[in-house]
Amino acid sequence: MDEVEKLLDAVYTGRERVTREEIHRHAVAVDAPAGVIDAVETLPEGEYAYDEASEALAQLAPPVITSGGVPAQALDDSDLSRELRHLHETRDDTFRHGSAQALANHDSRTAELEAEYLRRFPDRAVDPQRVRPD
Repeated sequence: MDEVEKLLDAVYTGRERVTREEIHRHAVAVDAPAGVIDAVETLPEGEYAYDEASEALAQLAPPVITSGGVPAQALDDSDLSRELRHLHETRDDTFRHGSAQALANHDSRTAELEAEYLRRFPDRAVDPQRVRPD
């Protein structure tokens, strides 16, 4: 069973229609792979029956989704920035509603991507307003 199918099976248990927001919240809470969450985020607002959501996500989600994501070193600069932005956007949902495993996975992936970003951009622009005196 692929990741999208597992997500939808869990979200639709005992329900006929759910909103995009409900699917997204659940995907974040269970720490679904980034490709699945990205696909859910591209769904138009509204309610979906299982079949409607499944068909739409099958067209949007990557065919092979791994739970660990692409290694940070293998991402190009724009993909690295996009992945970091996505992790930072989903942090609050994961912290508040994710399982302990989801939070641990989120922490691990964030640390991996942030370390790679700092390795690539050690001289990044630092806002003087964000610097505290020593």
